[in-house]
Amino acid sequence: MDRYIVIMAGGVGSRFWPLSREKKPKQFIRVDGDQCMLVQTIERVCNVVSSENCFIVTNKDLLRITQDTIKDIMPIENIIEEPSRKNTAACIAYSTLLLKNKFGSGILSFIPADGYIEDNVNYVKALEKAYLAAKSTKNLITIGIRPTYPATGYGYIQCDRSKGNESYFKVKKFVEKPDLETAKKLCSSNDYLWNSGIVLGDMDTLINHFKQLLPNHYNLLSEAINQDMQGFSCTNAIEKAYQEVENISFDVSVLEKTSQIYTVRGEFDWDDMGSMEALSKTLKTDLKGNFIKGNYCGVDTSGCVIYSEENILVTSIGIDNMVIACTKDAIVVCPRDRVQEMKELVNELKNKGYDNFI
Repeated sequence: MDRYIVIMAGGVGSRFWPLSREKKPKQFIRVDGDQCMLVQTIERVCNVVSSENCFIVTNKDLLRITQDTIKDIMPIENIIEEPSRKNTAACIAYSTLLLKNKFGSGILSFIPADGYIEDNVNYVKALEKAYLAAKSTKNLITIGIRPTYPATGYGYIQCDRSKGNESYFKVKKFVEKPDLETAKKLCSSNDYLWNSGIVLGDMDTLINHFKQLLPNHYNLLSEAINQDMQGFSCTNAIEKAYQEVENISFDVSVLEKTSQIYTVRGEFDWDDMGSMEALSKTLKTDLKGNFIKGNYCGVDTSGCVIYSEENILVTSIGIDNMVIACTKDAIVVCPRDRVQEMKELVNELKNKGYDNFI
């Protein structure tokens, strides 16, 4: 059965503000090395499938920047254009139905564009195992990562090790982002893995889940595709369908409700670049334990994440465990343990009329 990969690259990344903006979200930012996260993800997954079998689903407002970013490494015709952001359930349902219409059958892997991974060898091995598991079980497959610290910004997967085999385990339940005490307990247990956000399934398995658990998504989107099919571009019918579908995640609407799901444990390093705290995994440290990118000079400062663009000099005196992010037109300073609240700050900026900075 043919294999396909769909990279989900339509998010706005508000928890990564001010580095991430609506017109240039975090997947287009270079947080490590010379390539942005989207390009790094494409190059990584093309070790598993050909570039012709690699697709990107993104918001129509990001179509031009996506085309310009990927034009030299994969076909721009493989960009699936969503009319608006309606969360991952709509994104995955729409992409699955389009690819089913185009290819008829195959196994799909949906992969976030903003994962940080260095160990490409074990990453490829995990995806290979996941494809084989999806084919043999006819179930949905996720990839889980062994926790290395009690993360409160990630979801967790509880495994039933008595069901499955050495390559994959039955999923007992999903745990949404826990508080610190709960995260410590999950991290110390051998039964919990981080949820990487990667999900696989053959086209028919995915579509059957939509029919059973998201019938409105299935009916509206399949009818719109059949009514006005124009490649992977938005049509009036698709725009209307998107206006009517519920804004809900695939995790909540499908993964947490189905019993037909296994997880493959990935033996590779992984971090979700969901907030600027994750930069502590990608940036080099100084002697004071500060994680720094750009021009910086400080006194009596330790344990900080400091990111400066545009050759702007950042300086500090007497602070610890803070995030400082500086662009040409905005600066944010906050405690490292409160970066998950960045979305609230972005909402406050909107309320105060600072839309041109978002």
